[in-house]
Amino acid sequence: MRRLPIALVPLLLAACTAAPAGDPAPTTSSLPKGDLAVLAERIEQRRAELGTAAFHTEGFASDGQSTEVRNVVDGVVRQDGDGVTGSMTMDVSTGGQPKKIALVVVRDGTYVQVEGAPMPAGKKWGFYPADGGGEVAALLRGFGPSATVGAELDYVQPRAALILGKSAEQLDGVPVTRFDLVVDALKMAKVIEDKDIQLQHTQLAEYGVKISAAVWVDGTSAPVQAEYRFELDGKVVKRSTTRFRAWGEPVAITVPAQAEVVPADQLPQ
Repeated sequence: MRRLPIALVPLLLAACTAAPAGDPAPTTSSLPKGDLAVLAERIEQRRAELGTAAFHTEGFASDGQSTEVRNVVDGVVRQDGDGVTGSMTMDVSTGGQPKKIALVVVRDGTYVQVEGAPMPAGKKWGFYPADGGGEVAALLRGFGPSATVGAELDYVQPRAALILGKSAEQLDGVPVTRFDLVVDALKMAKVIEDKDIQLQHTQLAEYGVKISAAVWVDGTSAPVQAEYRFELDGKVVKRSTTRFRAWGEPVAITVPAQAEVVPADQLPQ
């Protein structure tokens, strides 16, 4: 199998899991493309109405050979007209070496705490401003193109994807409808604003990487689970799966005490 160029598999949070045994194959559907636009609109409206959720994400990324990153992320998220805020912990394993990272995402930036990292006396968190947090943006891109929790839903994109199948299932005892999608990487590149991620999708198409996605929604169109998969020569090289629960319930997003925070540009190198 060809090795993916490192630019296409950044060793960050490539939030994906190995395919579960017995996962049903998508059933062929005659659904027209217009149905995906309706689905995407309903999901977005429902997320905006509910505003908050708890989530669990599992991730995997590989260059197709020996380089591999796995992660597990748990936290809560709040979405409103001003954007997305959240609090989460990440367990990241690179080559079998684990690392725990905590993040608090706020309007003007992100607080980051890396277990075992050297810090100035009395400080526990580094703060990366929203307009200069390239390191954090790279870390969060594992969720998907928009680099936010639940970004697997970015691939529910009417201008770049088609519905392959629709089926009734249950997740945690809740009746849901599953939609399986095929995504055109080149078309996806045209709707992505971030230039780096736009280029990445263009290169994915050039290397023959296939993108598929799936979303499970409840009877109100709230997403219960979402995932995407990148496949090269029949092998999954990147996957992200996020499970949502407790939609609309209160969430606690606690900002670190300023006495424990140091600006990112003052962190030890």
